[in-house]
Amino acid sequence: MEIKKMVVAYDGSSESERALNWAIDLAGKIRSDIVVVSVVKPPEFSPTVSEIEEFYEDGEKYFRPLLEKVEEKVNFLNISLRTEILRGHPAESIVRYAYDRRADLVVLGTRGNGGFKSLIIGSVAQKVVTYSKVPVAVIK
Repeated sequence: MEIKKMVVAYDGSSESERALNWAIDLAGKIRSDIVVVSVVKPPEFSPTVSEIEEFYEDGEKYFRPLLEKVEEKVNFLNISLRTEILRGHPAESIVRYAYDRRADLVVLGTRGNGGFKSLIIGSVAQKVVTYSKVPVAVIK
């Protein structure tokens, strides 16, 4: 399988940072492009459309500096990297984005809990693994 484009889910957590580092390392070895995506989840309840838009804008303000740091991190490496902020439910947005953009691999992190909890990966990761038509690498 040739991997020309990876989509990496990133939310700034240590788990997503590990997934990003893994993807950067792999991309450097195989000359793959990376698209790092962050997803602003809609509010559970909101009485007006303007409040929903404000919520999305606040989420984008939160993710923009995080993604700028990601861009700076790989700036000196010979890796093609883009960043995008998506709106919607995280798993659905990641799956749809990767499929629509014809990605070859989705990379995301999950918590590495021991015991019984290790059988249950994060809900977003579980949904991406379950519904993605694109191969998925879950980095623990």
